[in-house]
Formats: sequence, structure tokens, C-alpha cells
Amino acid sequence: MPSTTSMTKETKSPPLCEFCGAERETLTIKVGEKVMRISAVLKPCHCTEGQSNYAQKQAEAIAKREAEEKSQHDKELQRRVERITGESGMGARFLRRTFDTYKADTPDTKKIYAVCRKYAEHFNNHLPRHGEPLPGRNGFIITGDKGTGKTHIAAAIANYLLNKGISAMLMTERNLFGKIREAYSHGRRFGHDDLSESEIRGMYETVPLLVIDDLGKEKATEWTLATLYAIIDGRYDRAMPIIITTNYDTQNLIRRITPQDGDYDLNRITAEAIVDRLIEMSECISVTGKSWRGL
Repeated sequence: MPSTTSMTKETKSPPLCEFCGAERETLTIKVGEKVMRISAVLKPCHCTEGQSNYAQKQAEAIAKREAEEKSQHDKELQRRVERITGESGMGARFLRRTFDTYKADTPDTKKIYAVCRKYAEHFNNHLPRHGEPLPGRNGFIITGDKGTGKTHIAAAIANYLLNKGISAMLMTERNLFGKIREAYSHGRRFGHDDLSESEIRGMYETVPLLVIDDLGKEKATEWTLATLYAIIDGRYDRAMPIIITTNYDTQNLIRRITPQDGDYDLNRITAEAIVDRLIEMSECISVTGKSWRGL
């Protein structure tokens, strides 16, 4: 005859809190009139350490999920960026303009290199963050004569970010407007996406870094002025960084982006508003020295 001991069902001891040693409660759920205990799922202990540990794990889980969602969003954004910039050949044109190939051979260019390199390396600090103060002047207006390296140093920043997996767009003024015109006029397809005028403009407004090269070079129209204002104002409202390169000082840049047709006074006011926003958003870098072209 089996012994009483051998016939007694063995029961497991309840799990204990690793911090205070108290018995841990298991999760229960109600199904109809029955309450079912899920022994594999433990409730957090009520002790201070247990609650703190639980809160930390919850925060880590949320952060991990948000990081995964951001990573997926960034990949999708970069795919769309490449659809636009890659088709125009912009990527290939600026690919070799990096910090390694920038000629920092004078006191001024060495200072510019150091400032822009530091900016790129700490770029995330220049992005707006929920619940934190706005980053302030988080972009650059790079001015100077032709061939002095304005585009090169701006492209170096963009290429650095792209190599770190951060989306950046570097567009000449002509390409910037050209992509919107194509989408508006012809319903142009970019890969498998039908990107509308508003979608492309929305990318210009929200991509982590937008670089507009040679602003003021193209002939201004009321359409280019309105489009430029929408893009700059969109980034201004979101506190998103922008880099502008231009051959012109403030007053000449206003003159260059002001259309001569239509309501000149209204156009001038709009152009001044654009430049005012750029100045408020950006630090100014003046590139001096002889042209590198032809050397």
C-alpha cells in the first residue's frame, strides 16, 4: 500500500520578491463568473524597490518599442528621400564632398571645419524633443563667393548624417522646386510611390536636415516665393534644422528671391519674412578666401 507521503500532491512554494522577500501575487483574470489565476505572470511587488524595478522595466519596454517604431519610420523616410534625390543624380553629385575631402588649410577654413564637424557629430542635440526647450538656432546660413567651399562643407554634414542612418536632403534650388513641379504637373511616379506635390513638400518640411544649395541663384516667381515660404515656415514652426548656402548677403538675398512681377510690395514682404525666419533659425558662417575651382 502506497505511503501517505507518496500520495500527497506536491505543491510549489509561491515565488518571493527578490527585494523584500514577500510572496509575489500572480495575475488573475475574470472569464464570465470564473476567476482564473495565471501563475506564469507575476504582479509587481508592493515594496518600493519592486515598484521601482517594475517602472524601470516598463520604461525600457516602451523605449524599445518607440526605438523600433522610429527605426522603421526612419527607414521608410530615407527610402522616400532616395526616391526623390536619387532620381535627380544629386546623391552621386555630392557623394565625394565629405569632411575628409574638405580643404581646411587656412585659419578660417579650419574653424569652419571644426564647427560643422561638431554640429554633425552632435546633430541629434539640434533636433526638437518633446517636453524639452526648443533647440534655438540649429542650422546654418553659409555665405561666400563662388567656389569657396560652401556647398562642400554643407554636403559634408549631409553625407556624415546619411552614413549614420539619419535622413538628410541636399537639393539645389532648381531641384527643390523641380520635384514639386513634376509631381504637380505630371503626377510623376517615384519608384512604387505616387508622391503628390503636398507629400514632397511635406518631406522638405519634416526631414531631419534639409540643405538648400545656392539659394537666390534661380529667377524668382510668385510660385517659387510662395513654395519657399511654405517650406521654410513649415520647418520654422517645427523647429527643424535647415542649412542654406548662398552667394548673397541679407539684402541681396531678399532682392534675389523677390519676384519682379505681380504685387512687388507683397512679394518683398514675403521675401523678407523668409530671410527673417532663416536668420532666427540659423547661425551664419561666412566662407572667405580664393576659389577652389580650377585648382
